[in-house]
Amino acid sequence: MSETQRARILLVDDDPKLTFVLRAHLTAAGYVAEEASDAESALAALPDFQPDVVVMDVGLPGMNGIEATQRIKENADTADVAVIMLTARTDTDHVVLALEAGAHEYIVKPFEIAELLARIRTVHRLRQTRLELDNVNDQLTTQVEERTGRLRTLYHFTRSLNEAGTRNEIMDLVIDAVRQVTGSQRVSILLKDTTRDELRCARAVGIDSDVVRRIRVPTGEGIAGQVFLTGKTYVASTIECEGDSGGPYVSDSFVSTPLIATSLMTSEENLGVLSITDKAGGGRFEPEEVECIRSIADSGAIALHNQIHRERLDQSVNVLLMTVGRLSEYRDNETGNHLERVRLYARVLTRELQSDPEYRETVNEEFIENIHRAAAMHDIGKIGVPDEILCKPGKLTADEYRSMQDHCRIGRDVIESAMTKTGRVPILMMCMEIAGSHHERWQGDGYPDGLAGEAIPLSARIIALADAYDAITSKRRYKDASGHDQAVEIIRSDAGEHFDPTLVDAFLRCAGEFDEIRDANADIEQTSPATTVQNREAGTIIPERLRRPGATPECSPECA
Repeated sequence: MSETQRARILLVDDDPKLTFVLRAHLTAAGYVAEEASDAESALAALPDFQPDVVVMDVGLPGMNGIEATQRIKENADTADVAVIMLTARTDTDHVVLALEAGAHEYIVKPFEIAELLARIRTVHRLRQTRLELDNVNDQLTTQVEERTGRLRTLYHFTRSLNEAGTRNEIMDLVIDAVRQVTGSQRVSILLKDTTRDELRCARAVGIDSDVVRRIRVPTGEGIAGQVFLTGKTYVASTIECEGDSGGPYVSDSFVSTPLIATSLMTSEENLGVLSITDKAGGGRFEPEEVECIRSIADSGAIALHNQIHRERLDQSVNVLLMTVGRLSEYRDNETGNHLERVRLYARVLTRELQSDPEYRETVNEEFIENIHRAAAMHDIGKIGVPDEILCKPGKLTADEYRSMQDHCRIGRDVIESAMTKTGRVPILMMCMEIAGSHHERWQGDGYPDGLAGEAIPLSARIIALADAYDAITSKRRYKDASGHDQAVEIIRSDAGEHFDPTLVDAFLRCAGEFDEIRDANADIEQTSPATTVQNREAGTIIPERLRRPGATPECSPECA
């Protein structure tokens, strides 16, 4: 179809003979032409006819051509229509008025038809060029906005990754970023199963949860398996499955169009595959989207890699602290699950303390996790106590008692010495506080430094209570176990003397959880509660009412 056949011309003149002749020539030239005898009729015809060019006489009855042109240009829907004005007047002022009103051309009557056709072709080409430029500008604006949006998404995504604390949080951020960039309805993350040679779906949206749990892809098989094996990105506009009538998901695999599958890989390891399907609008993935998804995958893979290594490191630290902590019990192995129970008691008590406004800022998640790990080190100093004292079944002499007390200083010195090489690492700082001060008493009559009140580190005050509860409720060769209720009453009565009153209040609120932990982690051999006990459990001080009759406080093993 030629340029003229695409053009629509509206003729506006009150001379029917002229419009008849002009329309005949325009039609013969391939234009689509319509007529109007006055300005009002012409303006009314604009919405339906949608002309490319208006050829209009200036001297129309009623509203003149100049005013009509102004009306055309003032309307946003018709402002881009080209206007050629016809007039018998030649004075300059009149021409200026027509051009200022928005006319593109000005032809003086009488004129040659060939000249008018040439002018129409010229203004139409100019209009088409302008519209094309506007369209290009709109497309460029849209592209700039889309790219700016992607960059904005990437910026917020990478910032949020720095704050993510778990694998699930990282994977959720990856999925959200992908959906913002592509509008895809189905996004899944498959991670390598370290126990099997396969990928499992670890996180997904747009996929039924039952299907997610069943998705297992052997490495090297299928699209995801190949992407994982090669580390490449797979972009498909069509995926077909011959004879498939099961819809978009068949067994544990899915078939969709279009698709992006890209590896979650760092320089050190390949973690899995990010799969994206069902793009909004059903179109293909554009190169810019693929590039953006690769950036998301790369950043997400690094964050996942770092998080996994942090988890492994934390687990290693936990195991190491627990192993080192058990050294203190290695020569006296009847304490059973003591360390594990104290760790759990400490975590429950510390979390309960969060509800106290006084400690809300101090007792954060890091503090809770650190005290759970550091609790195992509370008696590490006992490795420096001689066997004949540590394992003595009877009462301690005064000298033996003082030697037993040294385990607090020994533990503190050992950890402090380690920090000369590591610096003041928070977890080691807490280990040192606990090892050195968990036998201090709120009233100031504890050891090794006689600290009182809040001069005793909070972590040590917490472990003192947790350790005492376990000592009271545990059986040893030198004592029977007391019941939970009796332990609660003992600790309640020692508030403000042995224990921090605020901690005792928190303990009383969560004492039921202590009982559940004690029951779930009980030692294999446990006898019924007794009213007379002697205790060498981690040197924990037991109230006078529970000591063996006749034992002197200063020489009894329970005082150490």
